[in-house]
Amino acid sequence: MRRPAVCKVPSGSTLVLAGFLTIILLVQPLQGAEIRIGTIIDTVGMVDDRSSIASATGTAGNGSALAYTDSSLSNGGSFTLTKTVESGGSDSSSRSIDARKILQYNAAGTPGHLSTGESSVITFSGPSGSEAGPGCVLATGSRSGGNRSSIASASLDIAGATSLTLTSRTRLSPGDLQYSVSARSQDESGNTSGMATIRSSFTYGTMTEYEISRVTDRSMVSGLFDLFSRVYRGGAGAHIQAETRASGMVGSKTEAWQQVSSGNCTGAAPRWSGSSVYGMDILTNGGDLDEVRSLDAESILESRRVLTYHANDSSAMQTEERVVGSKNLISDSVTSSALGCIFAGTDSAADDSRSHQVISASSQLFGVDSAQLTSTAVVDLGTGKNGTMPLGVDFRTDITSPVIFDAGIVQVMTDPDQDGKYEDLNGNQRQDIQDLVLLFRNFEWLSQSSISPRFDFNTNGRVDLADLTHAFREIQG
Repeated sequence: MRRPAVCKVPSGSTLVLAGFLTIILLVQPLQGAEIRIGTIIDTVGMVDDRSSIASATGTAGNGSALAYTDSSLSNGGSFTLTKTVESGGSDSSSRSIDARKILQYNAAGTPGHLSTGESSVITFSGPSGSEAGPGCVLATGSRSGGNRSSIASASLDIAGATSLTLTSRTRLSPGDLQYSVSARSQDESGNTSGMATIRSSFTYGTMTEYEISRVTDRSMVSGLFDLFSRVYRGGAGAHIQAETRASGMVGSKTEAWQQVSSGNCTGAAPRWSGSSVYGMDILTNGGDLDEVRSLDAESILESRRVLTYHANDSSAMQTEERVVGSKNLISDSVTSSALGCIFAGTDSAADDSRSHQVISASSQLFGVDSAQLTSTAVVDLGTGKNGTMPLGVDFRTDITSPVIFDAGIVQVMTDPDQDGKYEDLNGNQRQDIQDLVLLFRNFEWLSQSSISPRFDFNTNGRVDLADLTHAFREIQG
């Protein structure tokens, strides 16, 4: 058995206590880059691996800061990890942090388990790229254009995993965060076996002299997850792609909010303001969930979602979506010579004719044991945010309760009296009250299936409630 190894590096550390191990840590300067950390671990035993790296340039009013950290901790089991973390860039505009990770873990019959996580954050402040009118200099504080500040963060935490396959990619640069992760609670043969708790979060916020945006996303699965996939991006706008296939407790919440205010001081277009809001919640206490959704919050708010849920035993699901759009249009023509414009306000003597629009829509689904849901939502404050188009809200949702049945009865049901009818649904070779219960629970599917003639007990050419009554009387004797 090899002796325990302890390796330390300037931006990370690894501690492995194991019987069989392979560790490769490379920390080296690269051309056009500051540092690179390469880690390879293949071991059976206790593992404590951590990495962190940060970069900052410029000043508080015109600069950026980037930070990435990750960690993995296990108290036994089979652990493999391949990871690279790079930081570089020849100047402040090209500076970046890039991290890639592939992790596999299996407790392999031991009492071991794994906890792992990673987080990243960016902050940015600098020119927004938009031109300010000469009459709005006092409002923006800049003759060439207003400033833009933003912050974005993403994190993932997994606790108590006994089997896990995980891949992730993080890319950070001034004003842009990209994070993607895919995780499965599977053993080496691909069979879902171990339960764990997985959490992810995403925050995004940006502010200019004309616009404020905020987006948050939080998800948690406690139990088995066949697939937990997230793609987050926060830069010019926020983008979320999420997929969850899980058999356990699920909680997820997404909120997006935009507020736009156009105080035009040149008289070239009407002045206007507006806000848009999107919200989504889902909560289950068990059951099988398959959900795919996306959200884009840039020039407009747009969401797409497909969900399928089946309960197990006493589990249930509830979900809600809501959208709100609001817009104010001031149709006067205040010019840059107006006194109120100089101070980024309005002239009280001007014609202040206002148009106000508010549109909201929502859907709720509570306490269901089976459901299929498809929805789309769009909130548009005006094409190109120029205020000349009316507010647009388009929310569509289609909710159905699919026919479900106990597929096991098809494999075991019999015809005890050989009359061509399946009176015995539980396969115990006789007709009893349990058969009536199964017939009642699966009646909708049995009446529509290709084998429905085998349940037409009163031979009236169709399967209906009269057949339930006939079966009940047969049991009574």
